[in-house]
Amino acid sequence: MKKLFITLSIVLIGVFSAKAQTNETVYEKVDVMPEYPGGMTEMFNFIGKKLKYPEQAVKANIIGKVIVKIIIEKDGSVNSVSFLKGIGFGCDEEVERIVKIMPKWQAGLKDGKPVRTSFVLPVMFALDNTKKSK
Repeated sequence: MKKLFITLSIVLIGVFSAKAQTNETVYEKVDVMPEYPGGMTEMFNFIGKKLKYPEQAVKANIIGKVIVKIIIEKDGSVNSVSFLKGIGFGCDEEVERIVKIMPKWQAGLKDGKPVRTSFVLPVMFALDNTKKSK
């Protein structure tokens, strides 16, 4: 009887673990991709307004593209920032900061239901070295 209880417990734990993992699936391809409120133009406006070029990157004349993969949750919140390409000098951390303060997105849909969806976001760092003459 004791063995039966232990075996049954292990089986039930396995079933619940498998169910939890299925609910946590992150999709790359969905029927409707997640969308930032107002669309891509608004997202890049948001990034442009909030982004602060790191001082150490300015001093080192660092330019380049930081590429992050983010997870848009079922409720539209942004989660899990992972870097696909970084450029250092504080730029990577700045992109992470910006992503974490983004408003909720419209979640991705699969079969008409909101699902966790990955989204790749490139953020360009470029210095304006032109000086205005008087």
